[in-house]
Amino acid sequence: MENFAEYFRIAYRAVSSLPFGTLMLISLCSFGGVFALALALCILSKKVRRADKKPLLFLLNAFTAVMVALFSMGFQPEQTIFFSALFWLAGYLLYGLMRLLTPRNRAASPSISRVNVVSSMPVRPPERQEEYSSLPAAKSAVRLDHAISITDKLLLCRLARTDRQELEKIKTTLTVLQVKGNLSPQEGEVLNDNFNAILKYMAKYNV
Repeated sequence: MENFAEYFRIAYRAVSSLPFGTLMLISLCSFGGVFALALALCILSKKVRRADKKPLLFLLNAFTAVMVALFSMGFQPEQTIFFSALFWLAGYLLYGLMRLLTPRNRAASPSISRVNVVSSMPVRPPERQEEYSSLPAAKSAVRLDHAISITDKLLLCRLARTDRQELEKIKTTLTVLQVKGNLSPQEGEVLNDNFNAILKYMAKYNV
C-alpha cells in the first residue's frame, strides 16, 4: 500500500511539473485521438459500426472529469465551468455522430410476417394436391373484394402513421391472394387474420 502511494506521489509530481498548456494539449489530443480512431473503425468495420457505443459515453464523462481538474489548475471557477461545459458539449456532439453511424434494428411487424407467409408458403407436390381442401373461388373472391374495399376506405381516413403502414401491407397481402384465386387452407387463415385486423381498424376509426 505504501509503495502504491509512493508511485502515486511520483506520478502526481511528474504531472504537476508539466506546463499547463502541455497538459491541456496532451489531454485534448488523447481525447481526439480516441474518438478519431473509433470513427475510423466505424467507417471501415461493420462489426464496430453495429457495436454498442455506450463505452464511448463513459469515456467522454471520464475525460470531462479530467478536463475539469485541469481547467481548475489554470482558470478561475467561472472559466472552469464554462470551458468544461463547452468540452462536454463538443464531446456529446461527437458521441451523437457515432450513434448516427450505428444502424438501427427494426423489428418486423405482424403484417410483414403475414405477407411473408403468402410468399413463402411451401409448394405442394402435384400428386398430393387433391388432399388439400380449398376455399370456393366465389366465396373467397367476395370476401377479398369486400376486405380490399374496406381497406381502401380506411386508407382515405386520417390515420396514424403506423396504422397507415399496417393497412398498406394488409392491402398488399390481400391483392396477392386475390390474384391467386382459389385459396388453400393456409391462405384462408391468412385472409381471416387480415380480415380480423381490418375489423379492428374499422372499430378504431368508426368506418
